[in-house]
Amino acid sequence: MTFPKFFSLVFVALAATASADTVSVTGLENDGNPIGQYVIGGQTYWWMCIEPGPPALSNQTITAQTYSFQDGWDKQNTERYAIYQSDPSLYTSVIPKQVAVMEYVLDAYLPWDTQAGASGRFLEQDPSFSSFTNNDTFHNSMFAVQNFLSETQGKAVNSDFTTIMDSSGNTFYQDYYAGLGDATDNARSSIFQSILNDVVAKDAAGFFATYTAQHSYFTVNTFAPVNDPNNWQDGLVIGGFSPVPEPGGALLIAACGIAWTLRRRRIG
Repeated sequence: MTFPKFFSLVFVALAATASADTVSVTGLENDGNPIGQYVIGGQTYWWMCIEPGPPALSNQTITAQTYSFQDGWDKQNTERYAIYQSDPSLYTSVIPKQVAVMEYVLDAYLPWDTQAGASGRFLEQDPSFSSFTNNDTFHNSMFAVQNFLSETQGKAVNSDFTTIMDSSGNTFYQDYYAGLGDATDNARSSIFQSILNDVVAKDAAGFFATYTAQHSYFTVNTFAPVNDPNNWQDGLVIGGFSPVPEPGGALLIAACGIAWTLRRRRIG
C-alpha cells in the first residue's frame, strides 16, 4: 500500500503511460471476499473490491488492465462506461470529486504510517482467510474502507457528499456491518460511520475541491458487460507512500468476491 520501497523501474515505466496496461492477475487464498491478496507480475499485493463480481480464484489467472484511479473509474463494465459517455460533463464534475473523496478516505482511514511496514505494501499483515474476522486495526480498517469504496462505485453520478447522511443519521450508503452483533462487525461499522460523518462535514466545508492524495492508488479492470462471464471483479490497489502523477496504467490490484459481499449485505 505504499511506494518508495517497492516502486520498481518497471512500475515507473508503466505509470508514465497514458493508456491501460495489460497484466496477469492470480488469486491467492481469499476467494469470495472483498479484500485479499493477488499476485501481479510476480509481486504480491493487497486488493480491495470496488465492483461486485467474480474474483480470480485461488491459483487461477485472469488478464486485466490497469489504469490510474481516475482513468479507471468509468470502466468497471460497459454499462457503467455508457453512463459517462452519454454525458461527458461527468468526467469533469463527478469523477474527479468521487476520486478525491475516496483518496482522502484511503489516506485517512488506513494506518499507513504504522502498518505498511518495510514492504511498503502491508505485506507484514496477516493475509490468511482465517484472520479476516480478527478484531484488529488493519483488517477492520480495510473492510470499512472497502465498504465505502464499493458504495461510492454504486452511486455513479453523485458528486454531493453532503447528502450521503441526513440530520438524523440516515444514509443511502449501506453499512455492511451494522447490526450483525459481534465485536468485530461493530468495530467495522463504527469506522464506516466515522467515515460518513467525516466526509459529510468535509464536503460541506469545500475540503475536497483542493484535496491532493497523499498516496498513490490504481485500478485493475476487466472491461466487459455486467453479465459477461469475463467481467471479473474490478478493484483497487494501494500504490505507495508518495502520490505519483495520474498514470494511465500501473501494477496494482483489486477484486472482490460477490458471494461474500452479498452475504454480508443480506445479513446486514
